[in-house]
Amino acid sequence: MEVNGPSGTLQIALTILVGLATIGYGAYSYSEQSSALDSAVEVDATITATSVTEDSAGKGVHYEAHATFNYTYEGETYTSSNVYPGTLPREFDTREEAKSQLEGYEPGDTVTAYVPPDSPGNAYLKHESSNKPFFVIGFGALFVLVGVRSAFKD
Repeated sequence: MEVNGPSGTLQIALTILVGLATIGYGAYSYSEQSSALDSAVEVDATITATSVTEDSAGKGVHYEAHATFNYTYEGETYTSSNVYPGTLPREFDTREEAKSQLEGYEPGDTVTAYVPPDSPGNAYLKHESSNKPFFVIGFGALFVLVGVRSAFKD
């Protein structure tokens, strides 16, 4: 089975452009996540709500864990709902797996939150990195490779 890439100059250019934009977004997400992890300041936070949301957009169903919490940083009060640092959401295959991410985060609990000083409104609860930005970069690289391959094939 042969898979054909884009044909025509415009389609090839769009494929490469989408790939480069995706690589850029993945790199930005990695940079943002790394910065948030490297510079984070610990503060006390109070959990106000937790939830698991279902998303069936795209292929299959996945779940995301959310925890809303209040905290004070440098005299200002903030509210955040980031369980993890960065812009890319963590997705789980089952509701139970997503719910397990919220263990120890019950409404009313006082917990440790991590505040990136350059973005104090984006505190998060779990000081963990994700490989997801690398998957986004890889996906973008595939688009670029298919576009370049098609350009030389034509």
